Amino acid sequence: MKKIEEKIYPVGAAYYELMDVIGKGGFATVYRACCLPLGEIVAIKVANLEEQDDFELITKEAQTMKMVRHPNLVSAYCSFIKESELWVVMPLMDAGSCYHVMKSMKSTYPGGIQEEVVIAKFLYEALKGLEYLHRNGLIHRDVKARNILVESSGDVKLGDLGFSTSLFDSGCRRRGKTVLGTPSWMAPEVIEQSEGYDHKADIWSFGITALELAHGRSPFVSSCRSYS
Repeated sequence: MKKIEEKIYPVGAAYYELMDVIGKGGFATVYRACCLPLGEIVAIKVANLEEQDDFELITKEAQTMKMVRHPNLVSAYCSFIKESELWVVMPLMDAGSCYHVMKSMKSTYPGGIQEEVVIAKFLYEALKGLEYLHRNGLIHRDVKARNILVESSGDVKLGDLGFSTSLFDSGCRRRGKTVLGTPSWMAPEVIEQSEGYDHKADIWSFGITALELAHGRSPFVSSCRSYS
């Protein structure tokens, strides 16, 4: 059987053309872009390192995205520095997030996604990615509908690994103590900062996400803020 060669994405801003903004967060802006040598449309996350207070958090996400290899996780094809910017090249999830799917259905289904089979598909695929992280000693720390991304082909991937962290330090298990994530999806032990937390905090957030998909919001967010 002929071996399928892995596609190599070129490293350097000169090989990519930024097209339009498709997302913007506190740390970075995400662009639709074209990889010129391959003629392929990709997504590129661009973070201005001079404007960021947490350089380590940004670079750690790029490192984690290059390390993980699972069909239900958003991986990085490559990353590089252009002047004061970090560019991370990744697949384009052209259907947006599960949150955007809910938002598009708001006029028809104001209470969330009505088709249980659709909810089950999103959750099942995202859970496979989450299980891979846990099996490899990582916790996500920000599981929610906005971070479950969808391709027009139907593929589902868990993304936004910026808050992810390792449960292992020099071969020994440790518990996270830093409060990171989105409050209405956080497990009680994360908010209370009592004894630290582990992968079970992700399971809590995953359960909240299931309710979010079914009802249109986290049970801990008022209905008026569902789609703010």
